[in-house]
Formats: sequence, structure tokens, C-alpha cells
Amino acid sequence: MSLLNKLTIKNLKLNKKRTIVTIIGIILSVALITAVASMYASGIQSLINFETRQYGDFHVSFYDVPAEEINKFEDNRNIDTVNIVKGIGYAKVDSQNEYKPYAYIKALTSNSLNNLSIRLVEGRLPENDREIVIPTHLSTNGRLDLKVGDTVTLEVGKRVDYTNYELDQDNPYQMTSEDSGESLIETSEKTYKIVGIIERPANNIEPYSAPGYTFITYLSEKDISGNIDIYAKLTKEGMKNWFEVVGNILNVDANILRKMYNGGYTAEEYDKFHEQMNKAYLIDINKYLIDLETDPLSGSAISGLGAAVGVVIGIIIITSVFCIKNSFDISITEKIKQYGMLRSIGATKKQIRKNVFYEATILGLIGIPLGIILGYFASYILVIISNYYLVDLINSGMELVFVFSPLAVLVAIILGIVTIYASAFRSARKAAKVSPIDSVRNSASIKINSKKIKSPKLIKKLFGMGGEISYKNLKRNKKKYRTTVISIIVSVFIFIALYSFMGLAYEQVELEVKSSEYNLRVGTGTVTPEIYNKFLSTTKFDNIENYTIYRRRDLTIKGTHYSRDYIDFVGVEQTEEMGNYSNIVAIGEEQYKKYLKSLNLNYDDVKDKAILVDSDYISTYDNAKDKIVTKYMRQFDFEVGDVIEGIIYPDDKNLKLEIAAVTETKPFGMKNNSAGYIVISDALFDSITETDSITIYYKSDDANKLQDAIDEELKGTDYVMVNSAENARMTNNLLTLVGIFLYGFIIVISLIGITNIFNTITTNMELRKQEFAMLKSVGMTKKEFGRMIRLESLFMGLKSLLFGVPIGICLSYLMYHFLSEESGVPYHLPIVAIIISILAVFILISLIMKYSMDKINKQNTIETIRNENI
Repeated sequence: MSLLNKLTIKNLKLNKKRTIVTIIGIILSVALITAVASMYASGIQSLINFETRQYGDFHVSFYDVPAEEINKFEDNRNIDTVNIVKGIGYAKVDSQNEYKPYAYIKALTSNSLNNLSIRLVEGRLPENDREIVIPTHLSTNGRLDLKVGDTVTLEVGKRVDYTNYELDQDNPYQMTSEDSGESLIETSEKTYKIVGIIERPANNIEPYSAPGYTFITYLSEKDISGNIDIYAKLTKEGMKNWFEVVGNILNVDANILRKMYNGGYTAEEYDKFHEQMNKAYLIDINKYLIDLETDPLSGSAISGLGAAVGVVIGIIIITSVFCIKNSFDISITEKIKQYGMLRSIGATKKQIRKNVFYEATILGLIGIPLGIILGYFASYILVIISNYYLVDLINSGMELVFVFSPLAVLVAIILGIVTIYASAFRSARKAAKVSPIDSVRNSASIKINSKKIKSPKLIKKLFGMGGEISYKNLKRNKKKYRTTVISIIVSVFIFIALYSFMGLAYEQVELEVKSSEYNLRVGTGTVTPEIYNKFLSTTKFDNIENYTIYRRRDLTIKGTHYSRDYIDFVGVEQTEEMGNYSNIVAIGEEQYKKYLKSLNLNYDDVKDKAILVDSDYISTYDNAKDKIVTKYMRQFDFEVGDVIEGIIYPDDKNLKLEIAAVTETKPFGMKNNSAGYIVISDALFDSITETDSITIYYKSDDANKLQDAIDEELKGTDYVMVNSAENARMTNNLLTLVGIFLYGFIIVISLIGITNIFNTITTNMELRKQEFAMLKSVGMTKKEFGRMIRLESLFMGLKSLLFGVPIGICLSYLMYHFLSEESGVPYHLPIVAIIISILAVFILISLIMKYSMDKINKQNTIETIRNENI
């Protein structure tokens, strides 16, 4: 080992505090990179597990395949597993849901029962064609109470409409009338024993609009006949080339199939594709699962997650580079005299540079492995905490799994090395340029300036002699404070930018999952005074936290009142004759008064006027981009004081309403309703029109109990009830999980920034201990010394914030511009992040300065001065 390397190791040992702080910075940086990469890998695997559990472990489904063609799928080398499903038929059951009056019996093979997301709640799966399992929503939605062990006899047949056209689960129930409706034909009696209860089947098995509850029985492979559905799981090679695999099975041009899914096809290719498809089976591609298992970054939703991970890692690297760079800069400053002496006895610039990189290597060899271990440990703990907290989400299948990813380790090592050597590079060049004479004399940083520095009288008056000295020191030795100020500036603007980015990410997730405020709703399309009063009585139960009684009428607005932005975005041709369409809405007197209070409006002032709810996300198909785009905007051009004139449908009554307020705030229960509607008081609504439908949105602490009470209250009444308590709970928990992740990143980034500021300030104070000792030796008191340090703290804080806050705001706006501006959501100044930054900077600087002052005050003045001159 060379002499220089031995000196480096000795210096690291002697300066334990600085060495430990630098290693902590490296550990935090690498740990966070590891945790982000690891959680991304774990997240992808969790999504794969959830997708296969929720919808089934398959990639392509083929419908109405003749049974004799099964071999074509089983012998295909690109297909790993073949799952077979056969529809048996429909049977009438005593469901209280008038839109879902049937049981639909499906038969599944052993593979299908295991791979198509048949999730048992109670009992077991069927083992022969005389056993069935029934879904949970037969009880909760259909109010039909069947149990494991019961025997049911069903008249099973085909559903046909009045033209004798056969209907399936994709065709909603058609109410019987004089000239239309549906019926069951070719029925036969079948008796089944219920052996299990399953969760509601996935949407691909039972669409939400399906008229039949799915009953599942067993299908023996020897009994397969007629037309069947095949759910195929592809091999890894098959997933990479699924266009060719599916095209070959269907005898459809794979290139045209690719264009039909990715866009860019011609009219001739479109016609050719549909001509070929008319001769093939109907298919459905589980493209989301294929993307997750092959190329997660290609899918739109996951690419957004990948972009977020990239931004976060980029911010981590930038923060870490500054943190570690400052440590090396300080190390070089401490060893200026040592490097000068080494240069004076023959050390070359190249050797000095190598020496700095050797120090970086030692710190990296310690910090990177510990960072990787800490990162994986943090990921593991975070997975456990998340799963413990999100128990409802786990019950639905969305369990976060911990994945050890070698790729995440490799990414962390590479980025850790890049971060450390990028940090050391400038310091190595600086060390190599040290002049032997200047460094030995300790005059490299001394610059003589003939200009007299004046201190404002206010400084001396407020802070005394110490303040005046401090002010002149700051002016005279700008370079000494530059590193500290830059460290704080970087920490401030990165915190503000990251806080804004996380806020945008959270808004995007909330927009995607569409959380709702209510967890139960009940409605009817038949309203009489008696029924209306019955519905009103359901709002009096004790376990209701909030409710909205929703009634509406369609309104055609006279004139041309769509906003210019809306017209340009959706491409409508607006004319006088066309009209603009909206709704007038009543939300119940109690809720209306709460709503007015949230808008700071007075009931008596607006009870005969309108409130226009008019800002929302609007989607349209963009031909140029070949995709659906969404933008946040106003639909109408009305302002407060304008009068809306229109015709109420179906009353055909003329209506005039003065606008009392235009807002984007929606009443309770209507968060996910598209905006562009007019809220009025119930008294005004009743004086204008009457409605033939009513819906009540409830928020309850026990939705199931409330559902039973409402069922009892509305007995004998025609109504539809939806209990979304489980979905609402899952959605809110998912948003909480997102919040844990997003703000967890902010906390760790803040820790890196705090480490950086602590390291910089304490070391700079340490380097100035001889200066402070000399000031004390000429008579500066502790009180004056304290004033001087406080003024320095104030100036450093103000200067840092003066640059850091505007840069942070600019970065937050750039992120908004690239990530959210297209959606039309207005930019919000990150006020909270700015306030936190201001408070944190002054609190941190004060505490760190006090810590350093306490250490300096304990030092012996004579010894400190003597050490400088040895």
C-alpha cells in the first residue's frame, strides 16, 4: 500500500465524525435507490399476482370454439395452459334485483377452476356435474339466501329475445313489454347440490351488466362437446410474439392485428381485418397482464409508475451528489496543507487525484453494501407494514409481495458508484491544482482586496460588534460560505420540487381509482308521493353519517353557451338550433344547506337561484394522437349573474335561472358525477318540475347493517341498491398506501438533505475554530460571539431561501408542465412545501449552529491558536 493511501486511511480514522457523516450520506442514497428499485420490482410482481388472482391466469380468450378444435390449442408450442369453459344455460331464480333475475350455469374443467380466479369463500369446489358453487353477491345483491349443503332444482334453458335471437351474458336483461322482452326456451330440469360459495367472478366471466348470477359446476374433459370458450396462457416466447401466435390460430394477418391494436391501419386493412375476423372466433386479449410480464414500461399505467420511479431516483442522485461532494470538498479543504506538503516532496497531480478517488472507493466499499442491506430491509419492513395496514386490500387479493431483485441490486450499485465518483471528481481536480507554496503557507484562500467593506449601521445597532464583524466576514470571505449556502439551496429546491411532484402523482392516482364518499346507494325509477316518503324515511337511521337525496331533470339550454376551450377540445359544431345540454339537480334541503356553507353562500340569497358546477375532467378521442385524451376544463361560458334559459325535459317547460355561483366543488355523493350541472334548492325544484326517479347516497359506519334496515323499510317497493362499502374501503386504503410511499420518499430525501446541511455547517465551523479563537483572544465576549453566529445563520438562511424557493417553484412548474398541464388541471403554488422549507431551514441552521458553538466554546483558546501555528 502506497504512502498516500496509508495517509488517506489515517485521515479517515482521525476525522471520524466527517467520515461517518459521509458514509451515512452514501448509505441513505444507496438505500433509497435500492428501496425504490426493489419496491418497483415488488410492485410489478404484486400487480401480476393481483391480476391473475382477480381476473385469471390467462393471456388470450377465444370464444365459441368448436370442441373438435381443442387440439389446435393444446398442441401449440406457444401456449402453456389451456383452460376450458362451457356455458350450460340460464334459469330463473327468486332474485330481488329486477335487472338480474337469472342464474347462469357455467361448467369449468379442473385447470379452469384453478386458473380462472374462482375464489372460494366457504366450502369446496365442485367435483362432478351435479355439484355447483354460488357467488356471494347472490345474497348481497339478489337477496337470495342459499347455503352450502342446499339442493336446488333449476329449469335451465336458452335466453332469447322477441325475435328468437339467442342472448348471452353480454346482453343486459330486456324487460318484457307488449312488443319486446325476452324469454327462456328449450328448458330442462337440473338438480345441483351447493358445495361452496365463491367471490363474485371477474368481469370477464360475469360482466357487471350481466343478467345472470354465475353458478359454476364441473366439466369433465371427456364430456366436452359443442362450442366452448378457451382461456389460453401463453409461454414467455408466446407473450413476446402474441400477435403472430393469435394471428396463426385465427388465420388472420398478424401485421394487421398488430396495427388494429396499436393504431396506424388503413381503411383497406380495417375492412380486411374484419372480413377475416368474421371467419374466426371472437377473442379478447389480456394485454395488461402481457405487458406486466414482458415489458411493464410499455403499458400506459405502468409507464407512469416507471416515470415516477425515474424522477425519484434522479432526485436522489442529484441530492446525494451534492451531499457527498460537499463532504469531499470539506475533506480537501482540511487537507490543503497536507496536499501542499506532499506536492513539495514530489507527489504528482495524478497521484493526488488518485488519492481522492481512493478515499471515495473506501467510503463506497463501506457505504454501498450497507446501503443495499438497509434498502432491502426498509423495503421488507414497508411491505409488512403496508400489508398489515391494508388488510381489506389483501382480502381482495392485492397483497404486496417482497421480491429480491438482482436487477435492483445492480442498479443500486451502478448508481451508487456513479454518485460517489461524480461527487469526488471535482474535488480530485481541485486537490490536484493545489500550489505547494500557497498551501503550506495556508494562503491559498486569502485574497487581498483594497476596497473598504462597510457595515450598515442597523447591523451594528441590532447585533453589536460581533454582528458587524460577522457581516464583514460574510462579505470578505464569500467562498467560505458558498458551499454551505449551495447545500441549503439544493436541499430547499429539491424538497419543494419533490413535494410538488408527489402531489401531482397522488392526484393522478386518485383520479384513476375514483374514490367515492358514499358506501351505499339506493334508487328507483318509479316515484309516487308514498314511495318518495318511504325513501325519505330511510335517511333517519342512526348509523348514517351523511346522505344526499339526488333528483334530476334534463335541461336543454337555449343559445350557444359551450366554452371556447370545450368546443376546441371535443370538436363540437355549435349552432343556435343545437342547444347545450345539462341537468338541474336537487340534493335534499339538509345537504343543500351544507353545500351552501361549503361555498360561503347564504340560503336566503340563493334559494331561488342556480349554482353551476362546471369544472371537471373531460375526455375525447384525439385522432392525431390516436388515443383518448383527458383535460380539466369548464364546459360552459356562464358567469355569476348570467341567466340560464332552457327547456326542461320531458316536461317541455321553459325555465329561467339566475346564476348565484360557478364552482368546481361538488355536493356530497356526486364526486364522480361529470360536472356541467345546475344545483338548486329542493323548494325551487319542486316548484319547477317533478321527477320520476330518486337516488339516495349514504355514508354509514356499518353499510351492511344499514342495507338490512333499508331493505326492511322499503319492503314491497321497486328499488335497486348497491353496497360499495368494500370497494370504498379498498380504494381509500389504496390511496393511503400511495401516500405512505410518496411521502416516505420525501422524508428520506429530507434526511439526506439534513445530513448534507449538518455535515457542511459543522465542518465549516470546525475549520474556522482558529478564527473564532483569535476573536476571543482580542476580547470578544460569549454574548458578542453568539450574536455574530446568529447573524451568520440569519444571512445564510435568507440567502439560501432567496435562491432555493424560486428555483423550487420553477422546478415544480416544469414538472406540472410536462406531467399535468395537458390535463388542464390548474397549477397550484406549493405553499405548504415553501412554508415547511422556510421553517426547517431556520430551525435546522439554529440547532446545528448551537451544537457547533457549544463545541467551540468548550475548546481552549490558546491551544486552538497554537495548533494553527505548529
